[in-house]
Parts: sequence; C-alpha cells; structure tokens
Amino acid sequence: MSMRILLVEDARLVAEPLVHALGRAGYAVDAACDGARGLELARTGAYDAIVLDIMLPQLDGLSMLAKLRRERIDTPVILLTARGDVRDRVRGLDAGADDYLAKPFHVEELLARIRAVLRRRGAPDSASAIQELGLCYVPESRELQHEGVSVALTPKEGLVLEALMRASGHTVTRERLELAVWGPDDAASDTRLDVQVSLVRTKLRAVGAPVRIRAVRGMGYVLEEEGESRERS
Repeated sequence: MSMRILLVEDARLVAEPLVHALGRAGYAVDAACDGARGLELARTGAYDAIVLDIMLPQLDGLSMLAKLRRERIDTPVILLTARGDVRDRVRGLDAGADDYLAKPFHVEELLARIRAVLRRRGAPDSASAIQELGLCYVPESRELQHEGVSVALTPKEGLVLEALMRASGHTVTRERLELAVWGPDDAASDTRLDVQVSLVRTKLRAVGAPVRIRAVRGMGYVLEEEGESRERS
C-alpha cells in the first residue's frame, strides 16, 4: 500500500511538478491550494506526511499547523519556507513542524526529508526501494541489485544513481546532479561530477545491468536501456 502525502501549496507552477515527482517516487498524493482545504483534508488522519507551504490563502500554513497540533493530529509536517525567513522557520518548529525546506529547492531533497520524517515516526517507507529499468536501488543501504547480483555504492555514487533512476529516460542536468550530491553551498568542479558518474557506470557493469548512463552534450546525463537514444515524452 502506498504511503499517502498531502501537499498544501497554492502556487500551481510549484504544486503540479511536485505532485508528479511524488507520484513517480511511489507516493499517493492529494493536493490542496489553500490552508482551509488543507486543514479539512489533514483532519481526516489519512496521511503519512504533510508538505505545507507557509504562505497560503484563506488560512496560512503556520495557523493550519497550530490547529492540527491543538487537535492532537501528529501527522509529520514539512514546512516550505522562504529562504531567508528564519523567524518563520523558528515559529514553525515551535508550532510542531517536523522539518522545513527553504525555497527554491530540488525535489530530491524534499524526497529525502520525507523519507527521514517517516523513518523518525517509525513508518514503513514504501518508496525506499527505487525500481527502474530492471534495477533495484535501496538508498538507506546504498545497495544496487540486478537479477540477484548486488553491489554497494558510496554515498556520492548513491546520490548520483538515485537522481538518475528517479528521472530514468530523461536528461538530468549537471546542475541538478551537483545540487543532489554536494548541496547548494558546495559547487562542484568541472570534472568532479564526471568522476562520480564514471564510478556509477562501473557499478552498473558489476551487476550486469543492460543500461547505460549517456552524456547529453551541454546538458547532463540520462539513464536508459542499452540501445536507446530517444527520451520519453
């Protein structure tokens, strides 16, 4: 059974890609575009985690969170905040938020934070094993499997592979991969990412996987089946 996530976000350009990405990661997602509707859905207790923007119409995210906690609804909540607004982060954590994420952010970081709050609450993480193109990768143990053969990845190799698997068949830009591996405050050199990709290719060969990581000139990399050269629509 899929874990259920409630996304409360009023910006359509943010919400729609997040709903798609969460669905691809194995979660069942409901979305609300204002705090009042979000509170109504959250009160059902049907969700394993809530991703909650602070700036919302009708009822802001902090007020919605406070109401939930007063009603003893303890569903894990990850707040989406403005990058520089420390006061909102402090108020949110004091009000009972489990974590926060500053905008703009990459979906890989949000997924990691969701997995973390689910683990802290003791919830089984149905999205922990990523399965694409005949591969199975478990981020928690950093184990890559293919047809009964397994190999362990280093932390950075794992982050590269996870980002590529979650977008299999589509180009992942260098910038997105660098952010997933090194974070926003540690810019990668021109060759450091290429070294990690080369190491991941070695691990894929070690398990005999009929896939490849193809470099897309001037853009990034794509994980695809051997012989493929056209991205999915």
